[in-house]
Amino acid sequence: MIKKTPSDIFGEYRQGIDYDTSISLFENVEKNQRFYNGEHWQGVNAPDLIKPVFNLIKRVVSYFVAMIVSDDIGIKISPFDETQEALTTANILTREIDHVIENTKFKEKTREIIKNSCVDGDAAFYFAFNPDIETGQDLKGAIEVSLIDNTNIFFGNPYESDVQKQPYIIVQQRLYTDQVKEMARKEGVSEEEIQNIISDADDTDNVSIYQETADKLTTVITKFWKETKIVKENILGVELDKKVETIHFIKSTSKVILKDDTDTGYSRYPIAYMSWEKVKKSYHGRSPITGVIPNQVFINKLFAMCMVYVTNNGFPRVLYDVARFGKSANSLKGFNVANLDLLGKFMDASKAPDFSNQVIQLISDTIAYTKEFLGANDAALGNVKPDNTSAIIAVQQASAVPLQLQKLAFYEFVEDSVRIIMDIMSCDYGTRTVKINAEESEKLGLSQLDPNTNMMVPVTNIDIDFSLLTTLQNSVNVSVGESSYWSELMNIQTMDNLFAKNIITNPIDYLESVPDKYLSGKQKLIDSLKEQQQQADQLNSMMQLLQQYAPPEVLEQLNMSK
Repeated sequence: MIKKTPSDIFGEYRQGIDYDTSISLFENVEKNQRFYNGEHWQGVNAPDLIKPVFNLIKRVVSYFVAMIVSDDIGIKISPFDETQEALTTANILTREIDHVIENTKFKEKTREIIKNSCVDGDAAFYFAFNPDIETGQDLKGAIEVSLIDNTNIFFGNPYESDVQKQPYIIVQQRLYTDQVKEMARKEGVSEEEIQNIISDADDTDNVSIYQETADKLTTVITKFWKETKIVKENILGVELDKKVETIHFIKSTSKVILKDDTDTGYSRYPIAYMSWEKVKKSYHGRSPITGVIPNQVFINKLFAMCMVYVTNNGFPRVLYDVARFGKSANSLKGFNVANLDLLGKFMDASKAPDFSNQVIQLISDTIAYTKEFLGANDAALGNVKPDNTSAIIAVQQASAVPLQLQKLAFYEFVEDSVRIIMDIMSCDYGTRTVKINAEESEKLGLSQLDPNTNMMVPVTNIDIDFSLLTTLQNSVNVSVGESSYWSELMNIQTMDNLFAKNIITNPIDYLESVPDKYLSGKQKLIDSLKEQQQQADQLNSMMQLLQQYAPPEVLEQLNMSK
């Protein structure tokens, strides 16, 4: 039974906090963030100690993020039912998803997702439809993407990592109290209920930037769950009952319901979740930083001790005989007083012994081994002398192998995001005008005759009912990864070679194989070439007729004119 009262919802929220506390999530995330940002000496009470920071962790994390997002992401949607209409719809859908990715800055936000996943262990995207965004059409609304920290999301079953198998999901926000009250007014909450919206403390405030402003903030909980309902479906003229699972949500503070039970119509939770390294029987993953923090502390401490030793003992100390200097010794500040009569000297110098080179060697070895076991050695980071380029490239490629699991997890994360976008489109986009290219227009039979040029002109705008995606998305294969992106470039390169070697002789065939996004004004070139080809065909037809029916003297004059 799904709980829907504020007290019950907050009870489930506190259960999630208890679980995260039991696995030291808040403590580890705070510590990992501090070490990533270079705050390595926080809490150390040693005001006179030199506190060096050699941020090995940030260097490695930056390398990890760069390795995973170094290649662009190509998204290709291909229906299993390869009818012409299905293929065209899939092409239109692919382009519309590209527009959503561009408008929401999805690619830029994925870099933050990968960094948070690496530092914190997990990260998530929340997708929502904003009906107030202008689209340039009569129908408003567009998809928005928000990043959620792993400390602000709680699964109903913390021992299951699959998002879509959760009984419910809770997303926590800390918002200014006045902002929450305004939100309640827009949802029609009575002023009497709004008075119960007050600031509150939160168990996560001690590890967040909200600690100083906790008295002005209110915790807002959004709870998602799935409910089954019966819908009528017409199959071959017969109405049948069909069970459908849809996503519901409710938004609440600790005492007030801000938005009551709402059926979104979505079939999937609008949340995409990524863990860096999965942990058995837990939805939270593990960060690579957590295990190497002791190494980072050790490196900083040894460097600090070396600096203190060199500062105190790196320069010789002057010794003088106080008996011989007498009263003038008081003006010799910084000199050490000693009795040098037995040595027959009145002034001397002493030097402390050098510390062992094994200390510096140990520091170097610790740094090298840490990077090695993290999969970020010097060759991967570019810290080598390029004597043998082929060997360096081979080592870099081999060093990227340990990140393949994370790269695959990222591709799965993007694929989940694409399916969520499709789900939201099918429910909220309605019927919209979409621009299509000439090739798709001709395949759909949407070309029309232009009376001015007496040529077929493609229809560039078509109305698409996005609710049809409800049936399409169950038979769609989504391919994500640089292979999809590079396959397009490889296709263009292959076509270039075939055309250059005269294996493909028709320039129209060549141009039609080039994706629209790589060649601006492609259709104009194709139309121009078709017109030239049509004129050439007409001229050849006339010449053939002349050769068959024209008198010999006319053919002779034509040959002389050539």
